[in-house]
Amino acid sequence: MNRIISIFTLLAVVAGSALAQNALERKRMTITLTDGTTRTYDVSRIDRVEFAEGFGASVNLTLNKAAGYSLTVDALPSENCGSYVLAVAPASEAITDTAAYILQHVSATETDPKTIELGGLQPLTDYIVMALVYDFYGIPCGTSSLRASTVEATDAEKPKVGYILYADGSWSRRLVKGRNPIGIIFAVSTSEADQANGWTMGYALALNDAAAQIAWATTAAEHQAGGDYTSAVEKGFLSDQDGYTHTATLMQNASRHPAAAAACAYTAPAPARSSGWYLPSSGQWHDICVNLGGIDDMPNVVGNTEGYWNTPQVVSNTLNLINEHMSIAGSGNYTPISVPSGDYLWYWCSSESSSEQAYAIFFDQDQLVVEIAPYFKTYAFSTNRVRPVIAF
Repeated sequence: MNRIISIFTLLAVVAGSALAQNALERKRMTITLTDGTTRTYDVSRIDRVEFAEGFGASVNLTLNKAAGYSLTVDALPSENCGSYVLAVAPASEAITDTAAYILQHVSATETDPKTIELGGLQPLTDYIVMALVYDFYGIPCGTSSLRASTVEATDAEKPKVGYILYADGSWSRRLVKGRNPIGIIFAVSTSEADQANGWTMGYALALNDAAAQIAWATTAAEHQAGGDYTSAVEKGFLSDQDGYTHTATLMQNASRHPAAAAACAYTAPAPARSSGWYLPSSGQWHDICVNLGGIDDMPNVVGNTEGYWNTPQVVSNTLNLINEHMSIAGSGNYTPISVPSGDYLWYWCSSESSSEQAYAIFFDQDQLVVEIAPYFKTYAFSTNRVRPVIAF
């Protein structure tokens, strides 16, 4: 605030000096507000500029309820509080700049007294709930905090297949007003590699595509996704859950891997303690079709490196069920996956089959099959898509 007062003072002095030099010349002062609008004043008509005292604002935080995966707090802002933002961090995390941390991990932005649920937490863990407070001029006035702990989670609280995942890391069976839905949970366990990263709850499918008509790679090469090929493991195309690990390797040279880059650039906000969006593995697409689409766990396997389902109406039935799950996120919040009769659609996986090919999942209304199979990395047709997933 002192800096802004100094600016106004400087403007006034400069303007006054200019008027003294030429009393006939009128000077104007333009003030730009925090919302980007401007106001212009004739300096010769200004007698004085005054600022009201007591710009400082605050918000009082109290614990309302502790659950297994969330903390609910009551936030009571002072009368001169314009707005405030909340974030939550593990108490064990070393935070050197509280305001910067809050801005990087915003869980809620409010203006009025409110009861706020902060989700995506771990059971039996100590947390610090923090608030960054602004006055009516949009100037940050300080921070406040509350220390609280989650409790042991009940079975009813745990995420389940088909639940909505929200941007704040929480989940629910039905759409909750005021929350931002970002995905549908398709698995409630994660790979060992993802568990080591702290993502232990499950995986969720994005509600919209990230890209269309895009290649897996601009040029083919060996072991682009790192490690052994998924096809080297017997039925590895069904068991590979390490989409994040593959994507991270591909992103070391993002310009050569457009599909992975598109998945990572997906614009829906990701929960603070999640993996962020990435290109799913073949095994994760398998789980999407089995857990959300209702098809059999074991397809017809070809050479232990690819598989297909060809039961009657398998494409329509699978996609109808996946779309039905996504529909609970609310109309306008998701894009259905649909394939016209006689046509086909395929989605890239991050799993790699060979130097020339990577895995994709095909929804084929011409051959009437759902298939997980290798395809040429450099192919980019109007029928191919990228839909990301997230670990949390």
